[in-house]
Amino acid sequence: MDLHIASLGPAKIKSPLKLSTEIGDCICNFVPDDEKVLYDVSLRTCELCRRNGADALPLAFERAGPRERLYFDPSKLRAAVVTCGGLCPGINNVIRALVMELHYHYGVHRIYGFRYGYAGLAPEAGHDVLDLTPDVVMDIHHDGGSMLGSSRGPQDVESMGDTLDRMGVGILFTIGGDGTQRGALAIHEEIARRGLKIAVVGIPKTIDNDILLVEKTFGFETAFSIAIDAIRAA
Repeated sequence: MDLHIASLGPAKIKSPLKLSTEIGDCICNFVPDDEKVLYDVSLRTCELCRRNGADALPLAFERAGPRERLYFDPSKLRAAVVTCGGLCPGINNVIRALVMELHYHYGVHRIYGFRYGYAGLAPEAGHDVLDLTPDVVMDIHHDGGSMLGSSRGPQDVESMGDTLDRMGVGILFTIGGDGTQRGALAIHEEIARRGLKIAVVGIPKTIDNDILLVEKTFGFETAFSIAIDAIRAA
């Protein structure tokens, strides 16, 4: 498996987050770009790599977390969010958390919400684009479903690429399951073909718990935990 994440370019913008680079100073730390998390933590795998030579490193994911240097300038960035596929508990919580984090911690003030899944990126569908602000999302975590709406089925990837390019979107967050993330991959391949500087960030959501390499997602746990409460109440 190729677990490498491509870079859009050198990160030169200092993060606005007031975090630390020193271990043990009781302040949350930035995550170095070269820090990895092992795919297989078994001792047997590490032993096999050791016997195969110093260059035989085990499979590893890039560790998630805040970076000290950013590629995008938050004050100029335009971000966007889309939700696709089936609905499940927790989607509005994720939308709200994204907007609050981008707005208050990073200083991003242009956040778009594409309505009704990937159809929202297709102009021919005629769906309005929402401006997501803290006031708009303040109480949505109390509501079920997705405040952006959802849909299934493919859209023309060139048309979606045109929309992202025309609107100047720098980061697209795609909330959904395996089909949604396949769509996100298609969008990534299209913008890479055009040479556009757009990042696509997949946020896994699934009631079926069937996304490859993802052990834990919202949707699955939130759904059965709410079902347990209902059964217990009955």
